[in-house]
Amino acid sequence: MRKALPVRLTVHESGFTLLEIMVVLAIIGLITAAIGVAVYKKFHDAQIKTTEMQVQRLVGDASQYMIMKNKCPSADDLVTEQYISGLPKDAWGTPIVITCPGKHEPDPVDVVSWGPDKTSDTADDIKSWVH
Repeated sequence: MRKALPVRLTVHESGFTLLEIMVVLAIIGLITAAIGVAVYKKFHDAQIKTTEMQVQRLVGDASQYMIMKNKCPSADDLVTEQYISGLPKDAWGTPIVITCPGKHEPDPVDVVSWGPDKTSDTADDIKSWVH
């Protein structure tokens, strides 16, 4: 006859160790950082595209003003005559500069945003005459 083996009852504690929790938090942090970088890049690209479109629209508004009034407009003239709703600012909150008459072809006016660094005459300026 076989001898019966004693039955051992063991109690298993459930839960996570501190190391497991730290590994999960590190993974979540890495994923969050990767998503943050991707979102920031898209946001930055969107600011540039929005300002480029705004600069081109201001060229059109100023050209229309010149056709209708037969004179060069300032930003204040465009607001006063309701060609635009307010003084133009780029995506970074810096005023957009309108120079009339323009020095660059083919547009009759020069429109420039100082870009993300908010400094004039730098490589990141967004200009109407550079297409």
